[in-house]
Amino acid sequence: MELSGESLRFWQRYLAGTADPDRAAQCFHEVFRIGDCETSAERGSRLVLDGSKTATSSLLWEYEAARRSPPRVGALSILENGRSEPVCVVESTEVLVQALSDVDARFAWDYGEWDRTLDTWRARCFEYYAGRCRALGRAPAYDMPLVCERFRVVFPGGAAPGG
Repeated sequence: MELSGESLRFWQRYLAGTADPDRAAQCFHEVFRIGDCETSAERGSRLVLDGSKTATSSLLWEYEAARRSPPRVGALSILENGRSEPVCVVESTEVLVQALSDVDARFAWDYGEWDRTLDTWRARCFEYYAGRCRALGRAPAYDMPLVCERFRVVFPGGAAPGG
């Protein structure tokens, strides 16, 4: 993936401060935002930066449709806020592909959104991924495969969320 503009400068600052910039560069995975709109991306970036959100998920079928691999443990990605400004670099610490129905309460808590309960997480994520499934011509179901990822922030900085 090619970086440009503010994300490229942000990534270069990260690389300049890391002990092994060549290894870090090889681990780059993607630039991403939380959710599907400016508001959810802004809220998600705040939750990541304040430490409430240490997990996220994505629909495996979207990676397959784009012919891209999901992140692996050790992958480094740039998180953007709602204004598409880089706010931190995260490292994937755990990646598991599983059915939405198999996600556990610990993951729902680490997801950091809503009331952090499993029931709410399942309901909200099913609603979100149902739309994404339909866009791919797939039927949403509780056994749809999710890429469940835990991460840690390895480089804070960039634009302050919310302002």
